[in-house]
Amino acid sequence: MTNICAMPKGSCDAYEQLVEGLRSEFGCNDVGAIAARIVESEQAEFHWEARVRERYLGQHFPYECSDEEGAEDFSQMAILSFLAGRWHAGVCVVDGEGCASELLWLLSFERRRDAADAFVRAR
Repeated sequence: MTNICAMPKGSCDAYEQLVEGLRSEFGCNDVGAIAARIVESEQAEFHWEARVRERYLGQHFPYECSDEEGAEDFSQMAILSFLAGRWHAGVCVVDGEGCASELLWLLSFERRRDAADAFVRAR
C-alpha cells in the first residue's frame, strides 16, 4: 500500500508513525525515548525515506574501500525531508539499489522555506 500526502502532517510523518507503532507494540504512551534512539541509529534511512525532494550531486567515492567495495556504485544526493515535525536539508550517500547508506550532513528547520533554501545550496 502506498501512502500519499500532499502536505506533511502527523499521519504522514514517519516519526509519528514510528511512535504510534511503538505505543501499540508496548501498550503504553511513554515511548519517546525509544523512538528517538531508533531514529538516531537509523538516521540516514529515516531521512531518505521521509524525503519530499531529492537532487543528484554526483558520484561518491569512499575514502577507504577495498577493491571489492570500490566496484559498488554510490551517489551523493541532496535531500529535503519532513520528520518529527521539522523540516530538514542534508546530503545522503545512496547505493546503486537506492538505499541510503550514510548521512554526510543534516540541518533542521522550523520552516519549509528555510530547509528548501539549504537544499538548493547543498553541494
